[in-house]
Amino acid sequence: MEPWSIAVAASAVFATSLIFSMFGRGGGEFYLPIMLTILSLTYYTCAGISLFLIMLQGLSMIIVYHGKHRLVDWQLALALGLTVGACSFLGGFLSYRIPAYLLKASFSTFLLISAYFIYRGVSVKPVKGRFGVWARKLGDNTYYINMLYITLPVAAAAFTAGMVGISGGGLIIPICVLFGGVPIRIAMGTNTFAVVVGAQIGSRFHVRLNERTLRKAFSTILVAAAAWMLLKIFL
Repeated sequence: MEPWSIAVAASAVFATSLIFSMFGRGGGEFYLPIMLTILSLTYYTCAGISLFLIMLQGLSMIIVYHGKHRLVDWQLALALGLTVGACSFLGGFLSYRIPAYLLKASFSTFLLISAYFIYRGVSVKPVKGRFGVWARKLGDNTYYINMLYITLPVAAAAFTAGMVGISGGGLIIPICVLFGGVPIRIAMGTNTFAVVVGAQIGSRFHVRLNERTLRKAFSTILVAAAAWMLLKIFL
């Protein structure tokens, strides 16, 4: 492996971290293609490195999302974190049995579907008092989460992400917004727990964007990530 390739990959990962942290994301959808393209490493080695980078980035983003702006719903994060942790571990454990191109294709499909619904602003509106609906208040935000609608989809997303070797925020955030009724800012902030200079910068820009801009930009990121992952199937 040439030294220049490591420097180029590190620079690309830094830029990706800066952008993705604006959306409460780990960026694994891009870390993987970057390393596979530039570095002479196997898919599964790159997946392991990607998850380690995402862990460091998530710890860094929590400082800003929670410490400064109070956008992390800790009770929701803990509830989903148990599901995400168990299912992503199981997915990673079983990933070696499935060809890499099938992993990439399936995750890309999920990303494209999520991008469409996030861009359109479609979401379920949980009804207060219904079974499975959890009333939450975080700062000035009062909202209701339908846990029955999001638990199984989040488990499936985490399992798939574990197989692919990324954080799964590209699916977990849309699931929380579309099916659970979680405000998009809180979904992005909370996802940092359930998943280091660049992350700090990006997460500070997050609070300056209005919700419509967040939805458009997030959808664009999902489409780009899906397209790149599909492209890597044939390269």
